[in-house]
Amino acid sequence: MVVGEENLDPTVHKQLAALGYDVTALAPSEAEAIEMAVEAGDRFFEVSIDMLCFLNFNGYFKRLNPAWERTLGFTREELMSRPFIEFVHPDDRERTLKQNAAVRGGGRALGFENRYLCKDGSYRWFRWNAAPDSDNQVIYSVARDVTNEKRAAIERDQLVTELQQALAEVRNLQQILPICSYCRKIRDDENYWHTVEDYISHHTDSQFSHSICPSCMENVVEPELRKSGRG
Repeated sequence: MVVGEENLDPTVHKQLAALGYDVTALAPSEAEAIEMAVEAGDRFFEVSIDMLCFLNFNGYFKRLNPAWERTLGFTREELMSRPFIEFVHPDDRERTLKQNAAVRGGGRALGFENRYLCKDGSYRWFRWNAAPDSDNQVIYSVARDVTNEKRAAIERDQLVTELQQALAEVRNLQQILPICSYCRKIRDDENYWHTVEDYISHHTDSQFSHSICPSCMENVVEPELRKSGRG
């Protein structure tokens, strides 16, 4: 956008240039140029998909854009009525306060992550970038909702773990096992002999339920029953 340069205060000229305006000769007055800049800033604030905020050094939100309401379910008035830290997950509060103190001291937050409370009691993961304005005692911040990204990462890690466990079980079962030709026990790596059930139970998550196959029933169990007079 192009605005007028005549009679602009040098400070205003610098501020407008920083907002991306080409200060030339179309706006008729300094007042109109300032008004145009403010309106453009307000529009950006209102339509942003990410969550924008001004946080006072006293710990209360000074200004929030509508994305906060869409994401958390609280109204902006509700969010600004309580210290911001009350909306942070209890497990994240200590490091959040440390990061906040660092920014108030002149530092910046780059990619800082924490969880914020939703009105329904659930939590959303936010990733923050923030910088201080010490003269005005305020922190300017932008937060992005990365909840789905975090969930996908957790699900991916769980899947990898399950696959690794499955492969480990397959490797254990595929190795050459020394087994006794008579008693059918298996020798482990430490030269101890185990029943098949014990060995497999120890090396896998498999469990056994015992029964009698038809062949053993016919050739072993029934003859034994007949001998004992119970068959």
